[in-house]
Amino acid sequence: MNHICATLLVLCSLSLPTDEREMFAERIKECAVIHNASYLAPHERIPVTLVVAIAAHESGWGTSRFAVEGNNFFGIRTTEDDNYIIPRKNTKIRLATYLTICDGVDSFMELLLNDYRYQGFVDELDSQWFLDVINYEKLIYNLDAFSTDRLWQRKILKIIGQLDEI
Repeated sequence: MNHICATLLVLCSLSLPTDEREMFAERIKECAVIHNASYLAPHERIPVTLVVAIAAHESGWGTSRFAVEGNNFFGIRTTEDDNYIIPRKNTKIRLATYLTICDGVDSFMELLLNDYRYQGFVDELDSQWFLDVINYEKLIYNLDAFSTDRLWQRKILKIIGQLDEI
């Protein structure tokens, strides 16, 4: 039941958002729940709180230029020749743009599940599903390839704690 609650939010949260952070969290959460329920096998479902925490950190709670202009809440890069935004401080990088918030969330969730750099995350996710537990710390520390910031995992864990208070 722990895993079902964490990945589909079945009867887990019935409160309505009251401030900007809550509204941001609700928008990302809705997309993550839909993606988990519609496209993923139960053992592949990513905990929604983890998706929201990473989106909050990477996009400044949805206020970054990439989030606002391109629905890219995760700093996902692209090599495509269209549909991208170039950071002002690093013109060599192309960040993907998406038509909708859910398109951006879907892309992030699929990246975690299908990119070889995150195989440890996928294995840990599968193990936790089998044991019916959610251990955010173990999941996050298997995402070390996602950021070059050596404190990234701690920052995400802190946001997860903040989300529990919202």
